[in-house]
Amino acid sequence: MLKKCMLTLALISISQVTLASPSPSSTTSYNLFLIPSHNVDTTVSTISNQLKQQQLSSLYSQGYLPHITLYLSQYSTSNLKLLKQQAQQLASQWHQFPLTLDHIERTKGDWLMLGISNTRELQRLADTAAITVAPLRTMDQKAPAWVNHYPEKLAAFQRYGSPNVFTNFEPHITLLAQSDPQKLTQFMANYGDKFQPVNIKALGVGIAAVNSNGQAKAVIASYSFVK
Repeated sequence: MLKKCMLTLALISISQVTLASPSPSSTTSYNLFLIPSHNVDTTVSTISNQLKQQQLSSLYSQGYLPHITLYLSQYSTSNLKLLKQQAQQLASQWHQFPLTLDHIERTKGDWLMLGISNTRELQRLADTAAITVAPLRTMDQKAPAWVNHYPEKLAAFQRYGSPNVFTNFEPHITLLAQSDPQKLTQFMANYGDKFQPVNIKALGVGIAAVNSNGQAKAVIASYSFVK
């Protein structure tokens, strides 16, 4: 019932909001993401070294930031100010909360993800983020190629402008974009399947411009949760 209500609210919010900038000069993909505690870097660095032993170059080793996507979409650059305002307001309404890095997962498309156990609070945050900032997105986006592997996510993208929202929200940190299948099989056998859970904290939200794989090397803005 709660999810049904959230979806209904999302549709109402997304359909009723009028964008402040109807004539964008350019567009950029911005990621509204959850900022994890610093022990995530230690865990991701360890996994990165394990991947290196299998001749796999992790996103972390290439300088990309570990993050947990809440809502990723394309926006007019003229809406960045509004996106920042919404992110700051969102952060002011939340307290820090615990999370767990609980498994390493290889996807259908041979990406590698560090999975995060979903909680009611995390789901509520992601739902609220989507409802809040989806109205600011551009409406004529093309779905990323990987989404074609997941019909339900493609439907979500077409409806909400992002594939991993509401019932499709699967919190994770991306370790590798599409990679060599044989090397991934060896990594999972040697390390991935033996991963032990790690407790972390959600500290705030951030915004970053991202590449076609949804990855970023620099944070545009960050806002801390109340402690």
